[in-house]
Amino acid sequence: MPSTSPTESFLALIAGPNRAAAILGDLTEMAATRGRAWFWTAYARTLVSFTWRIVLALFVADIGRQTIFDLFHLYIRHTPAAWRNATGSWLDLLNSSGPLLACVMSTLWFALPFAAVRYGLRDRFVRLTAAVALGTTLAFLCIPWASFVCAVATLILAAAALTSRTWRKPLEVLLWTGAAGLTMIAAANAVRLRVLVLIVHSHGLLAGNAFALLFQTGLLVLAFVCSRLHRWLLEPALAS
Repeated sequence: MPSTSPTESFLALIAGPNRAAAILGDLTEMAATRGRAWFWTAYARTLVSFTWRIVLALFVADIGRQTIFDLFHLYIRHTPAAWRNATGSWLDLLNSSGPLLACVMSTLWFALPFAAVRYGLRDRFVRLTAAVALGTTLAFLCIPWASFVCAVATLILAAAALTSRTWRKPLEVLLWTGAAGLTMIAAANAVRLRVLVLIVHSHGLLAGNAFALLFQTGLLVLAFVCSRLHRWLLEPALAS
């Protein structure tokens, strides 16, 4: 029989260490009479059973994030530019934080569909992320007064979750996931700017491709961080 240490470690990344140990123990016991080929076939089926939802979640999340920004661009094309030129202390604050809100939106609207497919709509992290994503998006649109109210309401919601024993851990997962997303987006943009400086303008497509590759890699990192934190902070509490 093959050594179970590497196979168990790989399965533990997907299913968790306790479940992986139990599954590998059962497969090893049954493979004693069924052979090596059966073990690897059953192991492959086990991986597929655990990973198909993750693959689907990544696919839906990428589409969801892109759809949100396509709708936003459609909104800009069919809305007067007055909202971008509005004045007033709170409007100036929202306008000046537009790039940051765009990065936050990109993170949230990837994490939300990913978590919704992975964990279900009843999951506390999913529900909290949905509320924050909606509030942030409405704030980003800078609709007079409505955006300000939504921005304040989102901050109040986050503060309330921080003081709640029920919602504190989902908020921690959301904050660390958001931090990972913002970090990866910032890194991708920094590398793109560096590439643009180093190459001539005729190879500008190379910079765009490098950014796209780094950005998609960043989304995978975001999904990994979200999954690991959800398992560490939320799933043991749900299991108990």
